[in-house]
Amino acid sequence: MNPVIRAQLREFSAASGILNEKQDTQFEIYSIFCIMTGLLGENIEAYDVHLVGDEFGLDGIAIVVQGELVKNREEALEKLDNINNPSIEFIFFQAKTGTSYDYGDISKFFDAASGFFNGELKGESPAIDDLIDAMEAIYEKGVGKRNPRLSCYYVATGNYESPARIEKLRTNFKSQLQETNIFDNSALSVEFVGASDLQQYYRAATSAVEVDIDFARNVVMPNNNHVEEAYVGYIDAANLLKLYTLRDASGNLIGVNRSVFFDNIRDYDSKSKINVSIKDNVRSSGGLEFVFRNNGITVVSKNIDRTGDKFRLEDFQIVNGCQTSNIIFDLVYGEEDEPANFELANQIQVPFRLIGSRDDDFVSSIIVGTNRQNPVRDEQFWALRPFMKSFEEYCRNLEAEEIIYFERRDNQYRKMDIERTRVMQPAVVMKAVAAALLCQPHRAARDYRGIISEYEDSIFLDDHDVRIYHAVAYLYYRLEFLWRNQRIPNDYKTFRYYIMAGVGLSELDGANVFSLKKNKIAAIAQKIIDVSKDEDSLKALVEKVIGVVQARLAEMGIATQERVRDTIRSETFASAFRERFLASK
Repeated sequence: MNPVIRAQLREFSAASGILNEKQDTQFEIYSIFCIMTGLLGENIEAYDVHLVGDEFGLDGIAIVVQGELVKNREEALEKLDNINNPSIEFIFFQAKTGTSYDYGDISKFFDAASGFFNGELKGESPAIDDLIDAMEAIYEKGVGKRNPRLSCYYVATGNYESPARIEKLRTNFKSQLQETNIFDNSALSVEFVGASDLQQYYRAATSAVEVDIDFARNVVMPNNNHVEEAYVGYIDAANLLKLYTLRDASGNLIGVNRSVFFDNIRDYDSKSKINVSIKDNVRSSGGLEFVFRNNGITVVSKNIDRTGDKFRLEDFQIVNGCQTSNIIFDLVYGEEDEPANFELANQIQVPFRLIGSRDDDFVSSIIVGTNRQNPVRDEQFWALRPFMKSFEEYCRNLEAEEIIYFERRDNQYRKMDIERTRVMQPAVVMKAVAAALLCQPHRAARDYRGIISEYEDSIFLDDHDVRIYHAVAYLYYRLEFLWRNQRIPNDYKTFRYYIMAGVGLSELDGANVFSLKKNKIAAIAQKIIDVSKDEDSLKALVEKVIGVVQARLAEMGIATQERVRDTIRSETFASAFRERFLASK
């Protein structure tokens, strides 16, 4: 194996808690991480994309609905119910530690990807069947104005040199996919990834974003105690594009870097009437009127190094201007019905604000102020609440074993050398609270947004004790640690939120934690921490919960995986579990 890849793999495996896995498995997950995070800019856990069995021709499948991973029919339907005209992507992975690009292995990979959609892969494994069910639900309900995107990545550790036989195989495969007319053919890609690509993608995934731009037409903004330096003015599209375009090691354009945007880039619809009208106007006027018609873009950067009119930005985020950025990308690089027009890159001028600040609270206020009119995920704004700042600071300043890194902003910890399994996104914390503290295991996975809305005035309040929230986040981490290290069966993951509810019930005796006195809440938080730390005690509680759940399922005659998932998501089953578990104490 390439020595640089080996070093990156060792670092990644340690940070991801998968050192006990075989090297082939580590490499498969590493490859998925490099592509999902480093290349595509997705904030999705590679471990959850990986297929743990010996599925024919595949090492991973990601079905991404509006930026969130779905793994079965129920999760797909939950996402589709909450989004109009969603962005949907199917991403397939096959990774080999060897240096060769084997014709037979590639053929199997292509056959497996095709078989996923035509039904031939059905029955390959329970995980594949769940994903096929999700795919079928998407085509039944979720395809609106846009067909799903499809990407296939075959990974090896050599250098791909485009041999004629394999290129012909790729061309034929793409033609077959296009002929199905079920994908967005303009966004259908089949890629071969090599050692240099992996190295670049891994560095991109684990390093702060850094870019150099020319920003000559600027004025220094007024002094502010929360700001190191700030400028306002306008910038040409050529320099603006540097902030959010991805390129490969040879400098070839890959696409838009989603990770630098705060708001959801998938909300951009290139064919909406207003966006088409804007682009038509720019093309007819040569872009000369754009600066007068557009509200502009705001960028916040942790580090700004200025030399004359040249600015080096490090660890930055585009907090407002997703639509503008995508419109400019379409205009310059072309789209399905329009050719590229590189001259526009120098002709279009865009209003531009550049703010250098390390004050997270001030940055949060900028984000809220510039995005109130935009369709941003509820949990993104929720994570900016004052309480969450206190929660984040508490969780990351504990003794090493208890640390949790609460990610209030996407990719907040990407450049830090930390154990990645300890990084938690807002949605994960919401689900942990719903299951362990609110005893809503049946809703935690599929309806956590509804729970947040329902309990908005009673959870995550400014006067709440951060310790109880940390305790359930730590419990989530510890369970994930046991799964990743094969200390408890993978099959138990189906009942993850019932396990968390069981731990909560065992310590709370069914009481409402938020109605208790503060000293009592602190004591319960410590008990949850203690049982989570004690592997034997936690495993015993896991087995107890599984026993109660499986006994009830057996009584009901529920055996198939699909019926099990449907049943445990019912309120009736959750209520019966609660009664039986408390009675068994």
